Amino acid sequence: MKGKHLFLQKMSLILLMGAFIFGSCTDIGVYKDTLYSSDVKNANLTSPNEDEIQFTPSPDGSTVSVTWPVVHGAGGYEFSLFINDDPDNPVAVGEENQVIDGCVAQRPLRDDTKYKVVVRALGNQLYNNKEAEVASNKEFTTLVPTYATIPSGTNISEWFDANPLPEDMSDEELAYVLEPNGNYTMTSIVNFGKQQVTFRGDKVRRPKVTMTDNARISTTAGLKVKFIDFDCSTIAGSSSTAAFLLLSSTPDDAIKGTGDHFIIRDPIVIQSCDITGLQRHLIYDNNKKYCTVTVLIDDCIVKLETTEEQPIIRYQAGFANDLTVRNSTFWHTGSKNNNYFVQYNNSGRPDRAGLVTASVNYLNSTFYHVCYNKQWGNYNSFAGRSSVYWNMKDNIFVDCGKGEVARRFLGGRANQPTATFANNSYWYDGAFASGESSWDNGRIIETDPQLKDPANGDFTVLGSQQLEDRTGDPRWLPEIEITE
Repeated sequence: MKGKHLFLQKMSLILLMGAFIFGSCTDIGVYKDTLYSSDVKNANLTSPNEDEIQFTPSPDGSTVSVTWPVVHGAGGYEFSLFINDDPDNPVAVGEENQVIDGCVAQRPLRDDTKYKVVVRALGNQLYNNKEAEVASNKEFTTLVPTYATIPSGTNISEWFDANPLPEDMSDEELAYVLEPNGNYTMTSIVNFGKQQVTFRGDKVRRPKVTMTDNARISTTAGLKVKFIDFDCSTIAGSSSTAAFLLLSSTPDDAIKGTGDHFIIRDPIVIQSCDITGLQRHLIYDNNKKYCTVTVLIDDCIVKLETTEEQPIIRYQAGFANDLTVRNSTFWHTGSKNNNYFVQYNNSGRPDRAGLVTASVNYLNSTFYHVCYNKQWGNYNSFAGRSSVYWNMKDNIFVDCGKGEVARRFLGGRANQPTATFANNSYWYDGAFASGESSWDNGRIIETDPQLKDPANGDFTVLGSQQLEDRTGDPRWLPEIEITE
Protein backbone atom coordinates (compact mmCIF):
# COMPACT_ATOMS: atom_id res chain seq x y z
CA MET A 1 0.00 0.00 0.00
CA LYS A 2 2.92 2.37 0.55
CA GLY A 3 3.71 2.14 -3.16
CA LYS A 4 0.19 3.11 -4.08
CA HIS A 5 0.29 6.01 -1.64
CA LEU A 6 3.57 7.21 -3.16
CA PHE A 7 1.98 7.06 -6.61
CA LEU A 8 -0.90 9.21 -5.39
CA GLN A 9 1.59 11.72 -4.03
CA LYS A 10 3.26 11.78 -7.45
CA MET A 11 -0.05 12.35 -9.22
CA SER A 12 -0.99 15.13 -6.80
CA LEU A 13 2.33 16.78 -7.51
CA ILE A 14 1.76 16.55 -11.28
CA LEU A 15 -1.67 18.13 -10.95
CA LEU A 16 -0.24 20.86 -8.76
CA MET A 17 2.47 21.55 -11.29
CA GLY A 18 -0.08 21.82 -14.09
CA ALA A 19 -1.79 24.62 -12.22
CA PHE A 20 1.54 26.17 -11.28
CA ILE A 21 3.12 26.21 -14.75
CA PHE A 22 0.05 27.44 -16.60
CA GLY A 23 -0.90 29.84 -13.86
CA SER A 24 0.95 32.86 -12.64
CA CYS A 25 4.56 31.61 -12.53
CA THR A 26 6.95 31.14 -15.45
CA ASP A 27 10.64 30.55 -15.85
CA ILE A 28 12.65 33.73 -16.01
CA GLY A 29 15.28 34.53 -18.62
CA VAL A 30 17.32 37.08 -16.73
CA TYR A 31 20.44 36.60 -18.84
CA LYS A 32 18.75 36.51 -22.21
CA ASP A 33 20.79 39.35 -23.74
CA THR A 34 24.07 37.76 -22.63
CA LEU A 35 23.25 34.55 -24.47
CA TYR A 36 23.32 36.30 -27.82
CA SER A 37 26.39 38.49 -27.39
CA SER A 38 29.13 36.08 -26.40
CA ASP A 39 32.80 35.96 -27.35
CA VAL A 40 32.75 32.17 -26.85
CA LYS A 41 32.72 30.51 -30.29
CA ASN A 42 33.43 27.08 -31.77
CA ALA A 43 33.47 25.63 -28.26
CA ASN A 44 32.43 22.40 -26.57
CA LEU A 45 30.41 23.82 -23.68
CA THR A 46 30.32 22.58 -20.12
CA SER A 47 27.32 22.73 -17.83
CA PRO A 48 27.01 25.34 -15.04
CA ASN A 49 29.31 24.91 -12.05
CA GLU A 50 27.25 22.82 -9.65
CA ASP A 51 28.82 24.56 -6.65
CA GLU A 52 27.19 27.79 -7.82
CA ILE A 53 23.67 26.42 -8.22
CA GLN A 54 21.53 28.15 -5.61
CA PHE A 55 18.15 27.37 -4.06
CA THR A 56 15.98 30.15 -2.62
CA PRO A 57 12.64 29.19 -1.02
CA SER A 58 9.82 31.73 -1.12
CA PRO A 59 8.96 33.43 2.19
CA ASP A 60 5.99 31.09 2.73
CA GLY A 61 7.96 28.00 1.71
CA SER A 62 5.56 27.02 -1.08
CA THR A 63 7.98 27.50 -3.99
CA VAL A 64 11.69 27.51 -4.68
CA SER A 65 13.74 29.55 -7.15
CA VAL A 66 16.68 27.65 -8.60
CA THR A 67 19.45 29.77 -10.13
CA TRP A 68 22.71 28.84 -11.83
CA PRO A 69 25.65 30.78 -13.29
CA VAL A 70 25.79 31.87 -16.93
CA VAL A 71 27.60 29.59 -19.36
CA HIS A 72 28.81 32.10 -21.96
CA GLY A 73 28.00 31.05 -25.49
CA ALA A 74 25.17 28.73 -24.48
CA GLY A 75 21.90 28.78 -26.39
CA GLY A 76 19.87 28.01 -23.28
CA TYR A 77 19.68 25.33 -20.64
CA GLU A 78 17.95 22.02 -20.13
CA PHE A 79 16.48 21.99 -16.63
CA SER A 80 14.87 19.31 -14.45
CA LEU A 81 13.96 19.16 -10.79
CA PHE A 82 13.32 15.78 -9.12
CA ILE A 83 11.99 14.65 -5.77
CA ASN A 84 14.83 12.40 -4.70
CA ASP A 85 13.50 10.73 -1.55
CA ASP A 86 13.97 7.42 -3.37
CA PRO A 87 17.05 7.86 -5.60
CA ASP A 88 16.11 4.74 -7.55
CA ASN A 89 12.74 6.27 -8.45
CA PRO A 90 13.08 10.04 -8.78
CA VAL A 91 9.87 11.98 -9.40
CA ALA A 92 9.96 14.95 -11.78
CA VAL A 93 8.58 18.22 -10.44
CA GLY A 94 7.07 19.98 -13.42
CA GLU A 95 8.37 19.50 -16.94
CA GLU A 96 11.40 17.25 -17.23
CA ASN A 97 14.23 18.50 -19.49
CA GLN A 98 12.55 21.86 -19.90
CA VAL A 99 14.44 24.26 -22.20
CA ILE A 100 14.99 27.60 -20.48
CA ASP A 101 16.61 30.66 -22.04
CA GLY A 102 17.62 32.19 -18.70
CA CYS A 103 19.27 31.09 -15.50
CA VAL A 104 16.28 30.85 -13.16
CA ALA A 105 13.51 28.29 -12.73
CA GLN A 106 10.69 28.15 -10.20
CA ARG A 107 8.96 25.06 -8.87
CA PRO A 108 6.60 24.10 -5.99
CA LEU A 109 8.32 23.09 -2.77
CA ARG A 110 7.41 20.50 -0.13
CA ASP A 111 8.44 20.06 3.48
CA ASP A 112 10.60 17.09 4.50
CA THR A 113 11.69 16.34 0.96
CA LYS A 114 14.98 15.63 -0.79
CA TYR A 115 15.49 17.19 -4.22
CA LYS A 116 17.95 16.92 -7.10
CA VAL A 117 18.52 19.58 -9.76
CA VAL A 118 19.85 18.67 -13.21
CA VAL A 119 21.03 21.50 -15.49
CA ARG A 120 22.75 21.10 -18.86
CA ALA A 121 24.07 23.86 -21.14
CA LEU A 122 22.66 23.72 -24.67
CA GLY A 123 24.53 24.53 -27.86
CA ASN A 124 24.32 27.71 -29.89
CA GLN A 125 24.36 27.38 -33.68
CA LEU A 126 25.03 31.09 -34.14
CA TYR A 127 28.46 30.70 -32.54
CA ASN A 128 28.98 27.06 -33.49
CA ASN A 129 29.01 26.05 -29.82
CA LYS A 130 28.17 22.44 -28.97
CA GLU A 131 25.95 21.42 -26.06
CA ALA A 132 27.48 20.07 -22.89
CA GLU A 133 27.79 16.30 -22.89
CA VAL A 134 27.31 16.05 -19.12
CA ALA A 135 24.71 17.81 -16.99
CA SER A 136 25.43 19.34 -13.60
CA ASN A 137 23.65 17.78 -10.61
CA LYS A 138 23.09 19.25 -7.20
CA GLU A 139 20.99 18.00 -4.29
CA PHE A 140 19.18 19.96 -1.60
CA THR A 141 16.61 19.16 1.06
CA THR A 142 13.82 20.75 3.06
CA LEU A 143 14.35 18.30 5.92
CA VAL A 144 15.43 19.75 9.25
CA PRO A 145 19.22 19.20 9.33
CA THR A 146 20.24 16.05 11.18
CA TYR A 147 21.53 16.72 14.67
CA ALA A 148 22.29 13.08 15.50
CA THR A 149 21.76 9.69 13.87
CA ILE A 150 20.85 6.75 16.11
CA PRO A 151 22.34 3.47 14.81
CA SER A 152 20.07 0.56 13.90
CA GLY A 153 19.84 -2.14 16.56
CA THR A 154 19.86 0.43 19.37
CA ASN A 155 17.68 0.61 22.45
CA ILE A 156 16.59 4.23 21.97
CA SER A 157 15.88 4.73 25.66
CA GLU A 158 19.43 3.69 26.57
CA TRP A 159 20.87 5.78 23.73
CA PHE A 160 19.31 8.97 25.12
CA ASP A 161 20.49 8.06 28.63
CA ALA A 162 24.03 7.96 27.21
CA ASN A 163 23.52 10.96 24.92
CA PRO A 164 21.39 13.45 26.85
CA LEU A 165 19.72 16.38 25.18
CA PRO A 166 21.77 19.59 25.08
CA GLU A 167 20.93 22.13 27.75
CA ASP A 168 21.42 25.29 25.72
CA MET A 169 19.61 24.63 22.41
CA SER A 170 15.93 24.69 23.38
CA ASP A 171 15.26 27.55 20.95
CA GLU A 172 16.39 25.39 18.02
CA GLU A 173 14.67 22.41 16.43
CA LEU A 174 16.93 19.36 16.64
CA ALA A 175 16.46 16.36 14.36
CA TYR A 176 17.23 12.91 15.78
CA VAL A 177 17.24 10.49 12.86
CA LEU A 178 16.84 6.72 12.65
CA GLU A 179 18.55 4.74 9.89
CA PRO A 180 16.60 3.59 6.79
CA ASN A 181 15.05 0.14 7.34
CA GLY A 182 16.54 0.12 10.84
CA ASN A 183 15.20 -1.90 13.77
CA TYR A 184 15.04 -0.42 17.25
CA THR A 185 13.59 -0.96 20.70
CA MET A 186 12.36 1.51 23.31
CA THR A 187 11.99 0.22 26.87
CA SER A 188 11.33 3.31 28.98
CA ILE A 189 10.29 6.94 28.65
CA VAL A 190 12.19 9.03 26.14
CA ASN A 191 11.47 12.54 27.38
CA PHE A 192 12.47 15.37 25.06
CA GLY A 193 11.54 17.85 27.78
CA LYS A 194 11.57 21.48 26.70
CA GLN A 195 13.68 20.78 23.60
CA GLN A 196 11.88 21.21 20.28
CA VAL A 197 12.58 17.97 18.40
CA THR A 198 11.97 16.24 15.10
CA PHE A 199 12.23 12.48 15.66
CA ARG A 200 12.21 10.92 12.21
CA GLY A 201 13.08 8.00 10.00
CA ASP A 202 13.32 7.69 6.24
CA LYS A 203 10.28 8.57 4.09
CA VAL A 204 10.71 5.59 1.76
CA ARG A 205 12.48 3.00 3.93
CA ARG A 206 10.85 3.49 7.29
CA PRO A 207 12.59 2.09 10.37
CA LYS A 208 10.65 0.11 12.97
CA VAL A 209 10.58 0.75 16.71
CA THR A 210 9.24 -1.86 19.13
CA MET A 211 7.99 -0.12 22.28
CA THR A 212 7.96 -2.38 25.31
CA ASP A 213 6.81 -2.29 28.93
CA ASN A 214 6.95 1.33 30.11
CA ALA A 215 8.11 2.88 26.85
CA ARG A 216 6.66 6.30 26.06
CA ILE A 217 7.56 9.28 23.92
CA SER A 218 7.25 12.38 26.08
CA THR A 219 7.63 16.15 25.73
CA THR A 220 6.73 19.52 27.17
CA ALA A 221 7.51 21.33 23.90
CA GLY A 222 6.88 21.09 20.17
CA LEU A 223 7.54 17.61 18.77
CA LYS A 224 7.35 16.03 15.30
CA VAL A 225 7.41 12.25 14.97
CA LYS A 226 7.73 11.29 11.31
CA PHE A 227 8.40 8.37 8.96
CA ILE A 228 8.71 5.67 11.63
CA ASP A 229 6.62 2.54 12.23
CA PHE A 230 5.88 1.64 15.85
CA ASP A 231 4.83 -1.63 17.44
CA CYS A 232 3.12 -0.77 20.73
CA SER A 233 1.62 -4.20 21.42
CA THR A 234 3.76 -4.88 24.49
CA ILE A 235 3.32 -1.51 26.18
CA ALA A 236 1.73 -2.14 29.57
CA GLY A 237 -1.89 -1.35 28.75
CA SER A 238 -2.95 -1.70 32.36
CA SER A 239 -1.05 1.44 33.30
CA SER A 240 -3.10 4.63 33.58
CA THR A 241 -0.34 6.49 31.73
CA ALA A 242 -0.04 3.95 28.91
CA ALA A 243 0.25 6.17 25.86
CA PHE A 244 2.23 6.42 22.67
CA LEU A 245 2.77 10.14 23.26
CA LEU A 246 2.67 11.16 26.91
CA LEU A 247 3.04 14.82 27.77
CA SER A 248 5.67 15.35 30.44
CA SER A 249 4.77 15.00 34.12
CA THR A 250 7.06 18.00 34.77
CA PRO A 251 5.89 20.84 32.50
CA ASP A 252 8.31 23.65 31.75
CA ASP A 253 7.38 26.59 33.99
CA ALA A 254 8.60 28.96 31.29
CA ILE A 255 5.55 28.14 29.15
CA LYS A 256 2.95 28.76 31.85
CA GLY A 257 0.43 31.26 30.56
CA THR A 258 -3.18 32.36 30.97
CA GLY A 259 -5.25 30.34 33.41
CA ASP A 260 -2.18 28.46 34.61
CA HIS A 261 -2.15 26.49 31.36
CA PHE A 262 1.20 25.24 30.11
CA ILE A 263 0.98 26.45 26.52
CA ILE A 264 2.94 24.45 23.92
CA ARG A 265 2.91 26.80 20.95
CA ASP A 266 5.09 24.79 18.57
CA PRO A 267 3.18 22.00 16.77
CA ILE A 268 2.89 18.43 17.95
CA VAL A 269 2.84 16.28 14.83
CA ILE A 270 2.54 12.54 14.20
CA GLN A 271 3.09 12.08 10.47
CA SER A 272 3.51 9.13 8.12
CA CYS A 273 3.71 6.54 10.89
CA ASP A 274 2.12 3.09 11.11
CA ILE A 275 1.29 2.47 14.77
CA THR A 276 0.11 -1.02 15.73
CA GLY A 277 -0.98 -2.64 18.97
CA LEU A 278 -2.12 0.60 20.63
CA GLN A 279 -3.78 -0.59 23.82
CA ARG A 280 -4.76 2.66 25.44
CA HIS A 281 -4.03 6.30 24.49
CA LEU A 282 -2.42 7.69 21.40
CA ILE A 283 -1.95 11.05 23.18
CA TYR A 284 -2.41 11.73 26.90
CA ASP A 285 -1.78 14.99 28.76
CA ASN A 286 -0.66 13.15 31.92
CA ASN A 287 -3.36 15.01 33.88
CA LYS A 288 -1.39 18.25 33.57
CA LYS A 289 -2.92 21.54 32.49
CA TYR A 290 -1.46 21.64 28.99
CA CYS A 291 -2.81 23.62 26.07
CA THR A 292 -1.20 22.21 22.94
CA VAL A 293 -1.94 24.90 20.38
CA THR A 294 -1.60 22.64 17.31
CA VAL A 295 -1.92 18.86 17.13
CA LEU A 296 -1.73 17.21 13.71
CA ILE A 297 -2.08 13.51 12.86
CA ASP A 298 -1.34 13.15 9.16
CA ASP A 299 -0.85 10.20 6.80
CA CYS A 300 -0.90 7.58 9.57
CA ILE A 301 -2.39 4.12 10.07
CA VAL A 302 -3.25 3.37 13.70
CA LYS A 303 -4.32 -0.14 14.72
CA LEU A 304 -6.15 -0.08 18.05
CA GLU A 305 -5.98 -3.11 20.36
CA THR A 306 -7.82 -1.69 23.32
CA THR A 307 -7.52 -3.23 26.78
CA GLU A 308 -9.29 -0.41 28.64
CA GLU A 309 -12.31 1.66 27.61
CA GLN A 310 -10.27 4.84 27.43
CA PRO A 311 -10.14 7.78 24.98
CA ILE A 312 -7.71 7.53 22.09
CA ILE A 313 -6.76 11.19 22.55
CA ARG A 314 -7.21 12.19 26.17
CA TYR A 315 -6.73 15.58 27.80
CA GLN A 316 -7.67 15.07 31.43
CA ALA A 317 -6.65 18.55 32.61
CA GLY A 318 -5.94 20.48 29.41
CA PHE A 319 -6.91 20.50 25.74
CA ALA A 320 -5.67 20.65 22.16
CA ASN A 321 -6.66 24.01 20.76
CA ASP A 322 -6.51 23.02 17.09
CA LEU A 323 -6.74 19.28 16.46
CA THR A 324 -6.54 17.86 12.93
CA VAL A 325 -6.71 14.26 11.73
CA ARG A 326 -6.20 13.98 7.97
CA ASN A 327 -5.30 11.40 5.33
CA SER A 328 -5.22 8.73 8.04
CA THR A 329 -6.79 5.41 9.02
CA PHE A 330 -7.84 4.30 12.50
CA TRP A 331 -9.18 0.79 12.97
CA HIS A 332 -10.12 -1.68 15.67
CA THR A 333 -11.28 -5.31 15.68
CA GLY A 334 -11.48 -6.27 19.35
CA SER A 335 -14.49 -6.53 21.64
CA LYS A 336 -13.44 -3.86 24.15
CA ASN A 337 -13.78 -0.51 22.41
CA ASN A 338 -12.29 2.84 23.13
CA ASN A 339 -14.65 5.26 24.84
CA TYR A 340 -14.25 8.54 22.92
CA PHE A 341 -11.93 9.26 20.06
CA VAL A 342 -11.24 12.60 21.75
CA GLN A 343 -11.99 13.64 25.33
CA TYR A 344 -11.11 17.02 26.85
CA ASN A 345 -12.83 16.28 30.17
CA ASN A 346 -14.56 19.71 30.11
CA SER A 347 -11.14 21.26 30.70
CA GLY A 348 -10.59 23.05 27.42
CA ARG A 349 -11.72 26.34 25.91
CA PRO A 350 -9.58 28.72 23.86
CA ASP A 351 -10.20 31.84 25.94
CA ARG A 352 -9.19 30.01 29.11
CA ALA A 353 -5.67 29.77 27.70
CA GLY A 354 -5.67 33.29 26.26
CA LEU A 355 -6.44 32.16 22.69
CA VAL A 356 -9.15 33.49 20.40
CA THR A 357 -10.39 30.54 18.32
CA ALA A 358 -10.09 26.76 18.28
CA SER A 359 -10.96 23.92 15.91
CA VAL A 360 -11.58 20.20 15.54
CA ASN A 361 -10.91 18.83 12.04
CA TYR A 362 -11.37 15.42 10.42
CA LEU A 363 -10.34 15.42 6.77
CA ASN A 364 -10.08 12.60 4.20
CA SER A 365 -9.74 9.86 6.79
CA THR A 366 -11.08 6.34 7.27
CA PHE A 367 -12.36 4.99 10.58
CA TYR A 368 -13.41 1.38 11.10
CA HIS A 369 -14.98 -0.09 14.27
CA VAL A 370 -13.65 2.80 16.37
CA CYS A 371 -15.68 3.46 19.53
CA TYR A 372 -18.18 0.97 18.09
CA ASN A 373 -20.71 1.13 20.92
CA LYS A 374 -19.28 4.19 22.67
CA GLN A 375 -19.45 7.96 22.25
CA TRP A 376 -17.20 9.58 19.65
CA GLY A 377 -16.24 12.78 21.48
CA ASN A 378 -16.60 14.63 24.75
CA TYR A 379 -15.57 18.28 25.03
CA ASN A 380 -18.56 20.18 26.36
CA SER A 381 -16.54 23.34 26.95
CA PHE A 382 -16.00 23.56 23.17
CA ALA A 383 -19.56 22.78 22.19
CA GLY A 384 -21.83 25.58 21.02
CA ARG A 385 -19.16 28.26 21.05
CA SER A 386 -18.82 30.62 18.10
CA SER A 387 -15.06 30.69 18.68
CA VAL A 388 -14.73 26.97 17.86
CA TYR A 389 -14.73 25.75 14.25
CA TRP A 390 -15.72 22.19 13.33
CA ASN A 391 -14.68 20.71 10.00
CA MET A 392 -15.59 17.19 8.92
CA LYS A 393 -15.06 16.54 5.24
CA ASP A 394 -14.58 13.53 2.95
CA ASN A 395 -14.38 10.91 5.71
CA ILE A 396 -15.58 7.31 5.86
CA PHE A 397 -16.98 6.00 9.16
CA VAL A 398 -17.92 2.33 9.34
CA ASP A 399 -19.28 0.91 12.61
CA CYS A 400 -18.14 3.91 14.64
CA GLY A 401 -19.50 5.85 17.61
CA LYS A 402 -22.86 4.08 18.00
CA GLY A 403 -23.89 5.61 14.66
CA GLU A 404 -23.80 9.07 16.29
CA VAL A 405 -20.45 10.36 15.09
CA ALA A 406 -21.64 13.76 13.83
CA ARG A 407 -23.67 14.40 16.98
CA ARG A 408 -20.74 13.75 19.31
CA PHE A 409 -18.32 15.49 16.97
CA LEU A 410 -20.35 18.64 17.62
CA GLY A 411 -20.49 17.97 21.35
CA GLY A 412 -24.24 17.40 21.15
CA ARG A 413 -25.04 20.95 19.97
CA ALA A 414 -26.91 20.98 16.66
CA ASN A 415 -26.89 23.68 13.96
CA GLN A 416 -23.63 25.26 14.97
CA PRO A 417 -22.87 28.09 12.50
CA THR A 418 -19.11 27.45 12.64
CA ALA A 419 -19.50 23.79 11.57
CA THR A 420 -18.71 22.63 8.03
CA PHE A 421 -19.57 19.16 6.73
CA ALA A 422 -19.13 17.64 3.27
CA ASN A 423 -19.16 14.20 1.65
CA ASN A 424 -18.97 12.04 4.77
CA SER A 425 -20.08 8.38 4.83
CA TYR A 426 -21.72 6.97 7.96
CA TRP A 427 -22.29 3.21 7.77
CA TYR A 428 -23.28 1.32 10.88
CA ASP A 429 -24.23 -2.33 11.33
CA GLY A 430 -24.74 -2.81 7.60
CA ALA A 431 -26.90 0.25 6.91
CA PHE A 432 -26.77 4.01 6.59
CA ALA A 433 -26.82 5.59 10.05
CA SER A 434 -29.81 7.81 9.25
CA GLY A 435 -29.61 9.73 12.52
CA GLU A 436 -26.38 11.36 11.34
CA SER A 437 -28.34 13.54 8.89
CA SER A 438 -29.84 15.43 11.83
CA TRP A 439 -26.38 16.68 12.74
CA ASP A 440 -24.34 16.69 9.53
CA ASN A 441 -25.86 19.56 7.53
CA GLY A 442 -23.66 19.02 4.48
CA ARG A 443 -23.90 16.55 1.62
CA ILE A 444 -23.84 13.00 3.03
CA ILE A 445 -23.02 9.87 1.06
CA GLU A 446 -25.68 7.41 2.19
CA THR A 447 -24.37 4.34 0.36
CA ASP A 448 -22.11 1.53 1.58
CA PRO A 449 -18.42 2.46 1.12
CA GLN A 450 -17.79 -1.29 0.59
CA LEU A 451 -14.40 -1.46 2.26
CA LYS A 452 -12.66 -4.52 0.81
CA ASP A 453 -11.56 -6.49 3.91
CA PRO A 454 -11.59 -4.14 6.91
CA ALA A 455 -11.38 -6.89 9.53
CA ASN A 456 -7.94 -7.74 8.14
CA GLY A 457 -6.75 -4.19 7.57
CA ASP A 458 -7.63 -3.72 3.88
CA PHE A 459 -9.72 -0.59 3.54
CA THR A 460 -9.65 -0.37 -0.24
CA VAL A 461 -12.76 1.57 -1.26
CA LEU A 462 -15.17 -0.21 -3.63
CA GLY A 463 -18.27 1.97 -3.13
CA SER A 464 -19.03 3.82 -6.38
CA GLN A 465 -20.01 7.16 -4.84
CA GLN A 466 -17.02 7.22 -2.50
CA LEU A 467 -14.77 6.40 -5.45
CA GLU A 468 -16.29 9.18 -7.52
CA ASP A 469 -15.86 11.73 -4.73
CA ARG A 470 -12.51 10.26 -3.63
CA THR A 471 -13.36 10.17 0.05
CA GLY A 472 -11.59 8.53 2.96
CA ASP A 473 -7.87 8.04 3.46
CA PRO A 474 -6.32 8.57 -0.02
CA ARG A 475 -4.05 5.51 0.32
CA TRP A 476 -7.11 3.25 -0.15
CA LEU A 477 -8.27 4.92 -3.36
CA PRO A 478 -7.26 3.76 -6.86
CA GLU A 479 -4.45 5.30 -8.82
CA ILE A 480 -5.30 8.36 -10.85
CA GLU A 481 -5.04 8.04 -14.61
CA ILE A 482 -3.56 11.16 -16.22
CA THR A 483 -4.21 11.66 -19.94
CA GLU A 484 -2.96 14.47 -22.13
